[in-house]
Amino acid sequence: MFTKPFKVQFQDQQLDDYVLENSVLKSKLQSKIDALCIMSKELDKCSMERDRFKILVEQLKCKRIVQEYTNSWDRFAPTNTISGSEILAKTKEQNNMLKLEVETLRSKLEEAEDDILALRKQLQKGQNYEEFNENKKLCQTSRNDYEQLIQELEKVKKKYQQIQLDYRATIDDKEELVSDRDYYKNKVQRLNHQISFILTNRTKSQTENDTPKPIVDIDAVLTENKYLHERITQLQVEKEIVKRTLTKYKFLLDKRSKNETWNLKKGYSDVMTQKQVREYLDVNSKTGLKRNSAAELKSLCLGLFEALNDKSIALQHQRRTNQILANRITELEKTLESWCNGEKCVPSFPSQMLIEELLESSSVKSGEFKDKPEREPLENLTNKITSDSEEEISKSKDDLSVDLDYDNGSDNGSLKKIVLPLELEQLVKEALAEIKSVQ
Repeated sequence: MFTKPFKVQFQDQQLDDYVLENSVLKSKLQSKIDALCIMSKELDKCSMERDRFKILVEQLKCKRIVQEYTNSWDRFAPTNTISGSEILAKTKEQNNMLKLEVETLRSKLEEAEDDILALRKQLQKGQNYEEFNENKKLCQTSRNDYEQLIQELEKVKKKYQQIQLDYRATIDDKEELVSDRDYYKNKVQRLNHQISFILTNRTKSQTENDTPKPIVDIDAVLTENKYLHERITQLQVEKEIVKRTLTKYKFLLDKRSKNETWNLKKGYSDVMTQKQVREYLDVNSKTGLKRNSAAELKSLCLGLFEALNDKSIALQHQRRTNQILANRITELEKTLESWCNGEKCVPSFPSQMLIEELLESSSVKSGEFKDKPEREPLENLTNKITSDSEEEISKSKDDLSVDLDYDNGSDNGSLKKIVLPLELEQLVKEALAEIKSVQ
């Protein structure tokens, strides 16, 4: 392929001349090609005639040899005598004729060789031109094919990506279907177990006139178990937090020396109220601290206290909303009971039913405990579970609420009563009340 570094821009006249010259050259080339074809045909004819003449010459030579052989016997006869001058003249004429023929043949041979070289060159040029055109066509076709292949490849790539996305979606759907299948399989197993339990163990209740007991749903029991587990972990965390705060305050109270006089304005165990902190900042800002640092500290502390107040207000609002929601839930439970004519058809805790059945079975089996008082309600059982945490919290509170009195007249200042600040007492009481309400 020929690469053109730049395009030549012709004028109109030059372009017309170029087209005319190109057409003239094409016509000349065509005439040369025709002449070459004619010359090749004549060359073939000449070669055929040459071969024919060679055959004739050989035949004549053979005839001559035969004649000479036949005439050799009678050449010395008186009748067939030929003079030497005649023989010599004939031979010279024959030699001259042969020389002329050789020269003409040589000239023809040279001309034929020249024509053959020219024709070969023209054939090579024509072949090169045809090859160039074929290469151009091949290049154009190859470019078009390459573009088509690229487009097809892009389409195939898009289809492959779409198939991948569809495959992933089908895999996700399969996983979801498998999980749903497992869930419903377990559900069916549990329901079959429950149905078998109903058919086997509750045939007696059909014969008797007792009221039908509600059926326990195992899924509800499992959800209740999860809910109770979360509540227990939450109560344990709250219990640890209360223990830490109580031990902290107890340690701070025990840390103070017995001989130290108590200043009610300062507060206990270095715990200061908002008013005390503001008074302290006002007093210390007038003393030896630098003005800039004191102002910065004062603004920082005031900002912190304001943020603390905002958080306490938000916490109070949250508590109120929680109380409102709890009241709302109790009201909804009451309305459900009223709809069901006093019967709890939708129990809040299905485990209560199981515990009641276990207690009934144990009371039927053991006849020794018939004279004992009635069993405690289920709410007392749940309260017993959390009694340990309440006792520990109450003990820690009792340790903190030991009364310490101060005699202002005595020098040693005997300890009689320890009183927490009002805000701390309120916070502790609210925390204990919330823990009890949650339990």
